[in-house]
Parts: sequence; C-alpha cells; structure tokens
Amino acid sequence: MLKPDYHRSIVNLISALAGTHAPAAELYPPLASLADARLDQRPVVLLVIDGLGDRWLQQYPGSFLARHRRERLTSVFPTTTAAAVTALALGVPAQQHGIPGWFTYLRELGGVVMPLPFMPRGGSTSFAEQGVRAESMLGCQPLLPRLWRSVSVAQPAYIADSPYSVALFGDVPRRPHRSLAQFFQQLQSAAREDSGVWVWGYWTELDALGHQFGINSPEVAAHFAELDSGIRRLAEDLAGTDTLLLVTADHGLVDTSPAETVMLSRHPQLQDLLALPLCGEPRAAFCYLREGCGDAFDDYLRSELPAIDNYSSEQLMDQGLFGLGVPMAELGRRIGDRILLPRERWVVRDTLLQEHFHPMIGVHGGLSEDELYVPLIRCEP
Repeated sequence: MLKPDYHRSIVNLISALAGTHAPAAELYPPLASLADARLDQRPVVLLVIDGLGDRWLQQYPGSFLARHRRERLTSVFPTTTAAAVTALALGVPAQQHGIPGWFTYLRELGGVVMPLPFMPRGGSTSFAEQGVRAESMLGCQPLLPRLWRSVSVAQPAYIADSPYSVALFGDVPRRPHRSLAQFFQQLQSAAREDSGVWVWGYWTELDALGHQFGINSPEVAAHFAELDSGIRRLAEDLAGTDTLLLVTADHGLVDTSPAETVMLSRHPQLQDLLALPLCGEPRAAFCYLREGCGDAFDDYLRSELPAIDNYSSEQLMDQGLFGLGVPMAELGRRIGDRILLPRERWVVRDTLLQEHFHPMIGVHGGLSEDELYVPLIRCEP
C-alpha cells in the first residue's frame, strides 16, 4: 500500500510557506527543496490546480507546467478535496484538521454531513442558516490570517464567501473569479500590489471536467492546454517582479466505469450490516458497523468482493495515513469502523432515497499513484 509521505507532501509545502507560523512544523517540517527559495523576501503565488496528478502531467512533457516541474509530492489521505484543500489552507492533514472526506459523520451535527457545502447528506439547507458556524467542525484555527505577511485568496466566486471558505481563511481578503481569464488577472494584480504578498489561488475546473468526462478525455486535454498557456502567460507577466510562482494540486484522478462500480444496493446482506450510509469517498469508504457485525462484514468482503481491500479504521490511523502526532479528538468517530479501499479502478457507492445518482468517470480518494502523487512546479520569472 502506498502512503502519504509527511516529509514530502503538500502539508510540508505549506509549512515552508508559513515559516515560523507553521502550525505543526515539528510533525510536518518545511519542504527541504524550498530552503533556497527566499520565501520570506519576495511575493509568492501558490496556484492549486484541483485534480492535477503528477503521473497524468507526464503525458504532456512539452507543456509549460511539465517543463517547470521540480519534484513530486504526495497528497494526504484520503486523496480528496475535502481533506487535501483543507490541508493546503490550514497546514495540517486530517489527523489535526478533522475533515476526512466529502461525506463525514459528525456526531455534533447529528448525522452524515457534506462539510464543504456545510449541509446534511441528501439535504439542501445549510447548517449556517441554522446559526451553526463551519469552524465548529475543524480541529484548528485558520492559518493565513496569522501570518506576518499580507495574503490574498483567489477562489471561484461560487465558494469565495461560503461558510467553509470563511472557516478556512478567516478574514483574509478574497479575489473571486468567474472565468479563467479573470483568475489570472486576479493573481497578477495581487502579486504586483505588495512586495511581500502570498497569493493563494485555487482553480477547480480540471477536476470538475475530470469527474464528468474522465481525466483522460479530450475535454480535459483541451482545458489543460488552455490552463497551461494561461500559466505561461502569467509567468511572463510577472517577469521582473521577483515573484516565485508555485503550482501544485490537491490530488490526481483515475477513470472508472460502471463495470468497476460496486453499488451497495446490489449487496443487501452487506448493507444490512451497516449502521449508517457510507461515508468518506467511493475510493476510500468509511463504514459504520452494527454492533456485533464485524466478523460477518469482513467475511462478506473477503468472499464476495475481492476487488475491495478492507481495513480496520483504527489500524490505518495508527499507521499514520491521516497524519502524524496526536489526532483531533473527534477523528476516530469520523472514520468509522472499517475503511474500504477499492483496488485498481474500482469504486464502492450507495445512494439515499432523496439523492439522484450521478455517475462520475474520474474519481479520487484512494492510494494509487495517479491519485496520491501531485507535482510541485516552480517558476521564477
């Protein structure tokens, strides 16, 4: 089994950028390869491309991004936006921040929750409308407002002021964008405004197209060409400003198919052993078992679903997959009793009665090379 390397991961990248304000540098030391980068003496633009896997990038060796790739990093576990973008914002993985998946059981909110839209699974009303703050889910405080330097966050307009974004970034100035061109304009203007600024930029469309069409689709390839050209022009526009441009990702993706999808509705015996719907991700599913059903659950997986590896959740936490050091107090309750890791391109899914099934071609959350490894691209215009 591949595992995150918490000495060469996206968390260590944030430790390097945060410097003396890194929240857990004793656990996640600054990325060694950036020791010469003068991070505290110049503008820094960190561009997070959702879904840009390192292995996938190697298909485009002539691209600007591939030519400026310096090394590969690991993501966190699970390799999913909920865990990884939270880590890229807060500087610690799920072990400390406490958000391990798109679907997370939160005892304090009474059930299975979608933390990023901050609403119940299958529901449509945000907890924020009930007076609950998204910060209550997290095991640590926002990092960026505590830094010595000025910070700007460039996010898609539809999430820039969401309850979860506020929880991650506090009162840091926002630069919302509604197009790729506007995104690059925001990054450039922010970098030129302040000689000590750190610009934290986030682009979601590569991941969205990967889910819809597959990461190896013509649609994704066309978007990548546009994105790559835009980043090249951004580097050219920043020439002479001493800006350090860094590009990384939260995770990569693999393409799956209906033939490689395990639907729990087709396995009623297994479904009857569960106390809650599946949590986590289709590539890393957290299972909450009914009392006394552990052996029956394990036996069924072993005999009927050999394409899915079945682990004790406590075992994977003890092995350091979610991070190092003392875990957030609630984390053990948020990852269930068992964690299912489908092999190869397999996924495991369920649906609630009020949910509409949305098949995804590109998926992530597991520990394959395609999902776990992300690039670190370094450009000094």
